[in-house]
This record gives sequence, structure tokens and C-alpha cells, in this order.
Amino acid sequence: MSGFRADLFSEIEFAKQYFDFTEITIQPELLKTIDNNFYDIKKALNGFEILGHIHWEITEFDSIIKNIEILESLGAKKITIHPFQNLNIEENIKILNKINVFLQKNKMNLLIENVSSSPYSSEDSISKLLERIPNAGLTLDIGHANRNLELDKFIKNLASKIQHIHLHYNIGDDDHLFYNEKEKIDEIFSKINLFGYNETILLETFSIMKNGKNVSQKFSEIKELHIEQLKKIKNS
Repeated sequence: MSGFRADLFSEIEFAKQYFDFTEITIQPELLKTIDNNFYDIKKALNGFEILGHIHWEITEFDSIIKNIEILESLGAKKITIHPFQNLNIEENIKILNKINVFLQKNKMNLLIENVSSSPYSSEDSISKLLERIPNAGLTLDIGHANRNLELDKFIKNLASKIQHIHLHYNIGDDDHLFYNEKEKIDEIFSKINLFGYNETILLETFSIMKNGKNVSQKFSEIKELHIEQLKKIKNS
């Protein structure tokens, strides 16, 4: 996922070297100045496939729409967004439908991501949103679902809605971890393969466990860890 650990250009170049696509998150500070960098970013992508991800700190409707317009201009066709944690189901449905109308007009797809904390960590709450937002899909976050013991429910009840996957390991409430054990990767891919999934999978991995603590890694370290992770996945 580009937009978190280094300058966006370095992350894009790394993604182009090793991956089929990248998912871009425009952080709030970058959103303020992105008009100055837009053409350089587009040049760096040079047609490379991207997905869009709305940063969770961007909650104002106008800012979300501006974010979507930029991501569309960069080539994104799918936009992942987190439910708004401070809003109830009905309030979420109202604003997500407004966003969805804009996306549909621009031939883009809205994907709703299950988050790590209640209430929008459960399959039940995400199902209620998807039922009321026409054509919306699901970005299934494996780590979030696993830490809440909801993964099997998501796969059983919402398999047809899954259009994108965020893949990362968790130990209890510590997530966004790299997989150390190939057996754990095999276990996850066996679940994914059972429902015939053939869409995009993103490595949303930033941390390792060290002395019992979740330690966020620098981009230089993440690059090497991603390469090792890819080797495990390709052999699973």
C-alpha cells in the first residue's frame, strides 16, 4: 500500500518492480498539496494499475470527493473506504450512498472495508451496510477479521461481495504483521481458494513482533520483508 511509510514516489517505484498493482492512500497533509505533485505522480505511475484507499482521517464529504477525483485521475476504478466509526448504521448508509452515487456516475466501484474495532468489525454490521448500498462490494481485511474471530463468517456469508483483500497477519490485537510461518499463509489461501476468489490481494504489512511488542518498520526494512513475504506466497 503506497502512501504510508516513505515518499509516494519511492513506494510506487517499489510496487512497479515487484507487484501487479498498488493501492494508494493520500494522507491528509498530502491531500492539501497534491495539486503541486499530481502530474509527477501520474508520470511515475505511467499507466501502472492502482486502487484507491480513503485515509481514515479524511472524513469530510468534500475532502473525500476531492480524494476520489484525484485517485480517478490517477487511474483508480475501485475505492476502498472504512465505515465512519462515529456514525451509526443509518448515518453510515446515508453518507456512503452519497459517495456511491458519485462513484457510480464516474464508473467506479465503492468497496467497504471491515475495520478492527467495533461496531464495524463484524460481518453482521458490514452486511447491513452492503444490503443498503447498491453495487457496493467488500474489501475483506484478513487481519481485522481474524483478530475479531469473524473471518469464516465473512467468507461464508459475503463471498460474492468480496472484490478486494487486504492480507496481513495478527497475533491477538496486534495486526498488520508479516507472516513468519508459511503454514499460516497456506491456511489463509486455502480459505480464499475455497470460494474461487480471483481478484486483487494487497499486502498491508508494516510491522513485526519484537520482544512481545508490535514494532513498525521503516520503508527500507519493509521492502526486504515484502520480498520475503512474496516468496512464501508464491510457494503456497
